[in-house]
Amino acid sequence: MSNDLKQMDQDSIIAALKRVGANQPCPRCGNTEFSVLNGYDNVWITQTIDGNLFPGGPRGPAFSVPSALLACTRCGYLSTHALGALGLLPPDETSR
Repeated sequence: MSNDLKQMDQDSIIAALKRVGANQPCPRCGNTEFSVLNGYDNVWITQTIDGNLFPGGPRGPAFSVPSALLACTRCGYLSTHALGALGLLPPDETSR
């Protein structure tokens, strides 16, 4: 997946968020405007608390959740949205 979000990708993210009813104001400042950041995030999930990532290693498996990031246009609050939950990943990537 490219790190450069095309306008079509941004529009798909916005449409998916609207479809699932994710249209509430910012939880920090109440602003109703958000921007889709130009790139993707991967939230790492591990089975250890020490923060070390060892994919398949001795401390247990690690995997990432491909995500879209939105920022409040007033206070900068970031919200993370899993692309798989929004139906925006190819089928083979949602089972990870």
